[in-house]
Amino acid sequence: MSSNNTCPYPFLSENDFPATGGDTGQRFCATFPIGQFPTCCLPCPAENYFYPDNFQSLIRTTTYVNLASVVCCCFLLLSFAVLPVDVTRRHYLSVCLTCGVLLMQLSFVVSMANPRDSQCFDKITPHDMYSSYNCALSGAFVVGGGWAAVMWVFLRTLSLHLQICWQVVPGRKFFLGSQAAGWTIPVVFLAIALSISGVSYRFGESCHINSNHGIQTFWGPMLAVAAASIVTQSITFGYVAQVYLRSLFEEKPATTQASGNSRNLYSGSIRTVNAFQALRRIRKVIALQWRGIFVVIIILADVIFFSTVFLQFDGTTQATQENKDKAMYWIFCMLGNDGDKNKCLAEARQMVVSEWTAFSVLFLLSFNGIWALILLGRFSIYPAWITMIKKFFERGPPPDEFVSYNARRISEPTDSSYEMLESKRRDTASTADLAIMKPEPSAVRGDQLTSTLREYNPSTFSAQMRGMSGTGIDSQCPFSSYRDLEPGSRSPTTSSQFSPFRDNPLSPDNDSNSPFSPYVDSPTRTPVLERGRPRYQDDVRIGFAQ
Repeated sequence: MSSNNTCPYPFLSENDFPATGGDTGQRFCATFPIGQFPTCCLPCPAENYFYPDNFQSLIRTTTYVNLASVVCCCFLLLSFAVLPVDVTRRHYLSVCLTCGVLLMQLSFVVSMANPRDSQCFDKITPHDMYSSYNCALSGAFVVGGGWAAVMWVFLRTLSLHLQICWQVVPGRKFFLGSQAAGWTIPVVFLAIALSISGVSYRFGESCHINSNHGIQTFWGPMLAVAAASIVTQSITFGYVAQVYLRSLFEEKPATTQASGNSRNLYSGSIRTVNAFQALRRIRKVIALQWRGIFVVIIILADVIFFSTVFLQFDGTTQATQENKDKAMYWIFCMLGNDGDKNKCLAEARQMVVSEWTAFSVLFLLSFNGIWALILLGRFSIYPAWITMIKKFFERGPPPDEFVSYNARRISEPTDSSYEMLESKRRDTASTADLAIMKPEPSAVRGDQLTSTLREYNPSTFSAQMRGMSGTGIDSQCPFSSYRDLEPGSRSPTTSSQFSPFRDNPLSPDNDSNSPFSPYVDSPTRTPVLERGRPRYQDDVRIGFAQ
């Protein structure tokens, strides 16, 4: 058996490393009961001597899983911020819960920036938050992120409980209260835990809360909030089960009491309707929030498992007589095998948590970000991202420019007789054309029948109608007779003046006497006045044209 600094291999003498920094309370030291050995300590990190050689590789693997979880959380938060709400269905409870999970995942990623074997202040002393900034940062993320995740899990559970059991939709007051409690309580307990207990490298590549008052400052309060979440969730599920069973059992009394008392039938029907309404409302709420329910269950399970394992690990580091006896068996094994740890792994398993339990808890914690993306992120965000990226890189055609139909330049002269003529470049009239033009059905002599769109302009309507008299087409005009009086000159002859009563072949007045007009039929082309009003013949009928 060889010795190293008066201590057998692989132990080192505590006297050679004074307490100048690091967490001296986490040294694994013991006084050997045989020989004149001083107090000897295991080299740092001590876990290398309790687990197989591949254990560090397994721990390193969980770090890469944490990196993937961080990427998933960042992608989910970016989707919440950029994409429309109808695509992501974002809610402040989901956003804040994702932020809490992200903080917890960052604690395991910070260690990737550290070189290997940088966990120790000296050969027997691990770093603490005062001797290593990376340790302080990773420990703060572990404690603060864990608290934030647990608090927002509780608030989400409470929101679901209020909606299902009490039919209360959380509003602005719940939003403000949840924001205050969801971030203030983690900050307060983070400050308490760091100031009283502190963090150091104890297990894995990240710093964790120390065993000194760790139950009072961190594990106890956090497990209390987690227990409150479990109780609230259990009450909610119990209420759902009770409503469902009541809807099943109350269905028969409402249908089989028809021959009994009508009052009992009415009350039974009311109870059944209420039960079915409650069940239908609960189904709607669960259909909307089943993703969040699964996230709550997964995070609570991980937190409880993580807490249980680390509390068990804290128990193995306590200076109890049972732990001392187990340590002595392992020390004697190491002394008898010249410091070969592989021959003493069976004795080491009695002292620490098994390697697969430690690996499983770190792996489950590192997978929370991936679960958040799967359950809180909807599948619709991926097509939305593809569409947005395509729009960003593809330059589409310029938008259609709106041009007014009566647009003209300022330099163009204004003419009251300006008309917007029918476009000859297209066969189909647009909506705007139909809005300013009226259809004019026309009857053609012979076998021809045409229908055109004529512009409805009071200043030119009669002129266009007069122009049609020489084309051999007689139109059926739905309007009353329209006379065009030209001031300062004689009116056109009656034969050239268009009249729907005379020129319409279907008119009952056709081929009969012309319609009487006091302006045209008077000898002097002036109206015959009687008491200031035009005088008509006795047989003239005054009314509306049919």
